[in-house]
Amino acid sequence: MALVDQIKNDPIPRELAFAPEEYAARVARVQASMARQGLDLVILSLRPNLGYLTGYDTALASAYAIGLVPAEGPVWIHCAELMAPCALLFSTIEDVQVYRWTDGVEPGTQLARLLKDRGYDGKRIGVEKAYPETFAGGPLDARSFEIYQEELPNAEFTDATTLVLDVRLVKSPAEIEMIRKAGRITALGVTAAIDTIAEGVTDNQVIGAAEGAMIAGGGDSPSGNATCLVGRRAGYIPLATFKNHKLAKGDPAYMEIVGCSGRYNAPNMRTAVIGQPSDGLRRLADASLDNVQWLLENIKPGRTADELASECWKRIDAIEGAYFHGAFGYSIGLSFQPCWTEAPMYIARGIEVELQPGMCFHLANCYSMPAQYGAGFSESIAVTETGCEMLSTGVQRELVVR
Repeated sequence: MALVDQIKNDPIPRELAFAPEEYAARVARVQASMARQGLDLVILSLRPNLGYLTGYDTALASAYAIGLVPAEGPVWIHCAELMAPCALLFSTIEDVQVYRWTDGVEPGTQLARLLKDRGYDGKRIGVEKAYPETFAGGPLDARSFEIYQEELPNAEFTDATTLVLDVRLVKSPAEIEMIRKAGRITALGVTAAIDTIAEGVTDNQVIGAAEGAMIAGGGDSPSGNATCLVGRRAGYIPLATFKNHKLAKGDPAYMEIVGCSGRYNAPNMRTAVIGQPSDGLRRLADASLDNVQWLLENIKPGRTADELASECWKRIDAIEGAYFHGAFGYSIGLSFQPCWTEAPMYIARGIEVELQPGMCFHLANCYSMPAQYGAGFSESIAVTETGCEMLSTGVQRELVVR
């Protein structure tokens, strides 16, 4: 008997992050967008989009799993056989089609033949072609796309990279509550990290304390790794990793920590220093703290990302030689490894999109003097009808001096 049949014959209760009705409403919104664009099917290769629509979750986000969203009816999946238990345990999916690593037929070929059997040759099919989430993996690989075109010569393929992401940008009340929960978990990690910081402690120990506190406190498997950069390495923020470096007198310790609940994330940046900070470090920290506070006071519906970013740049431009990556915030929500970013939208110059209630952002403000020192502070927020709500609460925002 096939694995899928064995599980279906004696299932355990599904473990969904949300009520089935929440997922049904999301699918309905995506199918309404498909109808406006004249699409008969969307092929989901971006794993977070599959998780958003069905609850799908896995410890191996890079493993083959393709979601299929028809114009009408439920989402189905074509996945590696080892992923089938994940689909049947964590998602609303009933129609699970599998391929086996040992079959000797490429998964793209198998899926193309399934699509042909289900009548999609000659239909209009959306495909996720690009990397819209910046750091997340998952756009359709070129070889599979070529196979689809060969096996379905009468189908019309079109780019649907942002179709689901556009729906995801405004969160439901249930999603915002999940990010609030993630924020409470983040606070456990940040508190544990700050309490661990001391002269002679390693960056690994700081992160170990944070991750341990979050998992023990009920956090889910993280969507991305927390990090701590100390000393001159703090001038390489935000994406270098911890490497067993000891904190010494005068060293800054930059941390970015994220709690996870139901694959929803609420990141938080904080900075500490061993002994009194240098004037340069204090200037960076003050600029970061000032911008985060200004954003908290000025984010509201109708303001554009460009308008907010242009004001924030004034504080960075005043510090000669300071580096900043350019985004004073990026949208957050559901994500899988390797990174917690959702990021189809940034608070940055040139982004003329107006903020709407229900949008959620990580106000990531980390600045550095490259290879010398760096500091960063942030909050995760939701845009409300009148302003914004902090979702990462519980840890005072200040340069901690040890």
